[in-house]
Amino acid sequence: MAFCAQCGSQLSPGAAACSACGAATGAPGAAAAPAPARYVPPVNAQEAASFFNSLFDLSFTKLITPNIIKVLFVITIVLAGLGALGLIAGAFMSSATYGIIMLLIIAPLFFLFEVVYTRVILELLIVIHRGGDHLAEIAKQGRR
Repeated sequence: MAFCAQCGSQLSPGAAACSACGAATGAPGAAAAPAPARYVPPVNAQEAASFFNSLFDLSFTKLITPNIIKVLFVITIVLAGLGALGLIAGAFMSSATYGIIMLLIIAPLFFLFEVVYTRVILELLIVIHRGGDHLAEIAKQGRR
C-alpha cells in the first residue's frame, strides 16, 4: 500500500501519478497526469453585491471580516497617526522640552506600536477565517 509523498493520498497499485494531486509517483508507467484544476468557487453578480445581505445575515453563514479587513487596517493607521499628533500637541502645550521628547521618541513609538499591534490582531483574524474556509473545503472533499 503506497501513499503520495505530495498530498498523502493512497495510491492505486502501479499508478504513475497520484489521482488526487497529480504528482508523479516514480513508478514506471504512463506519463504523469496533469494536476487537477483547483476548486475556485464561482462568483456571480449576486454574490459580489451581497455585502449588505451578509452584513445583516443573522445566521452568520457568510462572514464579512475578510472583506473589510483592509479598511479596518487603514482606519487604524489614520487613528494611530491622529493619536500621535494629539500626544505631540499636548506635550508642546505643557513644555517645549517635553514636546520635543514626545515628537522625537514617544509619539513615533506609540504610532509604531499601535500599527504593529493592530496588524497582528487582524492577521490572527484572517488566519482563523482561512482555517475555517480550509476546514469547510476538507469537509466538502470528505463528502464526495
